[in-house]
Amino acid sequence: MTLRRSSLAMVALLPALLLVARGSGEAGERRSVERTEGLLVLTVKGPIQEALTALQTAIARRNYFVAGINHLDDTLRRRAADLGKPFDFDHYKILSFCNLTLADEGLRADSNLGAFMPCRLAVFVRKGSAEVTIVVMRPTFVSRALQSPEVQRLAVQVEADVVAILEMVAADLP
Repeated sequence: MTLRRSSLAMVALLPALLLVARGSGEAGERRSVERTEGLLVLTVKGPIQEALTALQTAIARRNYFVAGINHLDDTLRRRAADLGKPFDFDHYKILSFCNLTLADEGLRADSNLGAFMPCRLAVFVRKGSAEVTIVVMRPTFVSRALQSPEVQRLAVQVEADVVAILEMVAADLP
């Protein structure tokens, strides 16, 4: 009986032991998705290219495709230089992605939904920072503008996918 209790105690402690084995302090901390009323935000450490690669992999794993990446930093950096103003970012990218099945369902429910498509993530690094910030507007927040129960239902599904994508990135990067 004592051996059984000891074994059960070890099983119960396993998640904590795994966290300790992974390391303590900030280096071993798993980043979590911050939720505000309108945004989902994830901050990770590392080069922006690693974050973009992790995002693209996670997006594909959730059955979405990357429609494009806008390199706003290049254009805005040139514009700031022309105006003699500082540019506060080392990098600023907008990554667009979509799930065609959900897009089709959404447009059938309300053709105005296209004004909010595809999903977009801002991925940026502030000047001199070692952190990459990933920000996306919450689909459930945006969907309120259309007041369609079907669009609301789809927004809940898309938001769950977006959170899963961000959580995959958090698991892959420090």
